[in-house]
Amino acid sequence: MSDSFQQKLSWRSNFYLIFIGQFVSGLTTMIVQYAFMWYITAVLKSATALSMSTLVMFLPWIFLAPFAGVVIDRWSRKVIMISMDLMAALVAIIISITIGQFAGNALLTLLLIAIFVRAVTQVFQQPTLNTIVPAIVPTEQLTKINGQIQTLQSLTMVIAPGISAVLFGLMSIQWIILLDVIGAIFGSATILLARVPKPTAQEEQVSFFKNFGLGLVALAQHRGIFQYSLLSLVAITLIMPGASLYPLMTTQHFNGTIGQAGIVETVWSVGSLLGGLYISIRGAGKNRFYAIFLGLLLLGLSFTVFAFLPGTPVGFWIFASLNIIAGFALAFMNSPFIAIVQEQIPAETMGRVMSVLAALTNIGAPVGLMFAGPLADNFGITRLFLLAGVGTLLVTLAAVILPAVRKIDEKTDNKKTALD
Repeated sequence: MSDSFQQKLSWRSNFYLIFIGQFVSGLTTMIVQYAFMWYITAVLKSATALSMSTLVMFLPWIFLAPFAGVVIDRWSRKVIMISMDLMAALVAIIISITIGQFAGNALLTLLLIAIFVRAVTQVFQQPTLNTIVPAIVPTEQLTKINGQIQTLQSLTMVIAPGISAVLFGLMSIQWIILLDVIGAIFGSATILLARVPKPTAQEEQVSFFKNFGLGLVALAQHRGIFQYSLLSLVAITLIMPGASLYPLMTTQHFNGTIGQAGIVETVWSVGSLLGGLYISIRGAGKNRFYAIFLGLLLLGLSFTVFAFLPGTPVGFWIFASLNIIAGFALAFMNSPFIAIVQEQIPAETMGRVMSVLAALTNIGAPVGLMFAGPLADNFGITRLFLLAGVGTLLVTLAAVILPAVRKIDEKTDNKKTALD
């Protein structure tokens, strides 16, 4: 497509072109991801196997995210987005062809490899998208646009579990996996058509490690953002083990089915969708810390209640219903914080900071997931939910106590060294 067509696009048309492409690509990605989850739950029936699959999904965020940020700040963002989509499509084709030839531990290994490579593509794509948004969207529209992005992600999560569960009952997983190819092609086509600003030219070409250091320094200059990132790390360490075992909570504690597991995931996503819609329409208030605080509080209370639900049909439906609140809380935690980061971090370091931030906020998940499977297999899943709930409530208290976090939405107060 010619440059003249791209130049004629308004910022809204340009954004929504990317927006639609990422919706389709994200939807097919999540359908396949849930299919892997149902497959592990139904075939392997192991909390350890399920938590390992989630663990592998987070590992690239720790080891590759900082370097991904350097790449994003130097390379064409179109090339990054399209190449990652094509890599995901290639993996889908290979796994679709080979998955029927494995069983037991070999099957688990194959699935873990597929999940790992898919996660690698997300490590590059998600920060790249977060970097593109503030470059094409006016600053005063960022909070509402991030609410719309949260709504998109939530809508994907609402639709994906149900579609995946239905498809899982109708066809072999080999055919479900190939949906990733369709999504990758559509996502690549829309990015190719869109106008994506090039990275700001760097006056000095420095090493990867120095660039990573510059990203940390830039993040540290906004100590409210930095300290909240550390609090998020703790919360994620506690929450992810329970969240990763939702399917087994349904099938083992409540003696439910894969279909009911899909209902729980869908209800969570409906809550997140409602939260995203609210923010996209109304914003997150003049002081967005209160929205973040509300999200933490609701999530902590929800997980605490989950731990005490009886393993009965009534208990299951209470569990499913309360996930609307938990999903709503997630939207209020994420969208306002990302908007604050995008407003306060300089454009020339945005890619590095976003990737360092992703590494900091995601490093907690593998730590928690290393213990999730064995603890659940030996002591029960409900104890993981109790730990997550109480721990998140303590994080909420810490967010209120720390002055820099309380004032995270006050630009002048945050531009200080993180450890001052």
